Amino acid sequence: MTNFYLITLLLSSCLFQKTDGLSEKNSILDIDIQFETGCEERSNYLISILNVNNKLIAKKIKPNYYYGYITDSIWTIELDSIKINLIKRFIQKAKEFNGECPIITSSVDNYEITIHNDTVYKIEGHCNWEGLDFYSIEKILFQNHFDSLNKKRVSLKDSLNRILSGQWIVTGLNKELRQSDTIILLRTDELDEYEIGTIFWEFSDGNNFNSNDSLVFDLVYSNNYGFVVDYGYVGLGIHAGTKIEQNGDVTYTRGAFFEIDSINTDKIILKYFGR
Repeated sequence: MTNFYLITLLLSSCLFQKTDGLSEKNSILDIDIQFETGCEERSNYLISILNVNNKLIAKKIKPNYYYGYITDSIWTIELDSIKINLIKRFIQKAKEFNGECPIITSSVDNYEITIHNDTVYKIEGHCNWEGLDFYSIEKILFQNHFDSLNKKRVSLKDSLNRILSGQWIVTGLNKELRQSDTIILLRTDELDEYEIGTIFWEFSDGNNFNSNDSLVFDLVYSNNYGFVVDYGYVGLGIHAGTKIEQNGDVTYTRGAFFEIDSINTDKIILKYFGR
């Protein structure tokens, strides 16, 4: 008889634990969290929470996060108990603001939270979310995806650095360049054979940059370069430099920014973006 009661107790305990888990998930209805931020140019974000077959699913729908020209598009995860609790705390915090917070800067922070296609909470201003703001929520929910994205971006930059390393003859560079005009880089190993006035760029380890250009863009004073791979294109930036005058004064010279139109080990085509 004792064994019978013990088995019954254990089964009941497991049943209650399972029911509690389902209850926790069913207590959250479908939610859309929209976030808009920025000044003149604004960025839009959207995370959806969906209750599917007794599983809570979070989807990162906007924006697209890029590595070069490639995007991972929508990210999807299943919420565990810690992340479910995070969403509950976020919703509770949103309710406390009553739709409005002080405006601290010219940049807007607008939230629109829709629950079960019915209840809508709109919040404008710079609220003290106490660690429950959109960026924090997004980072916690999709940390693994962000880690993977960062690795892809680093890998792309490493690959570009390997191709770029070396000396290049620059053609088409002139003071009259307009946005989207192209210049061409041709790899060379024998700079001494080129006539006076030929412009060269050299890229080396540590993102070091060297050039003889003292007449067109003054890139002779620039020492570093970098890539931009986060916005749906691949950009090459020659960093600004410093020029020390004879009297000791320091003048800052502009760098230059280009979009990489095509690249291989022997030839690179760049579109001029600006300085």
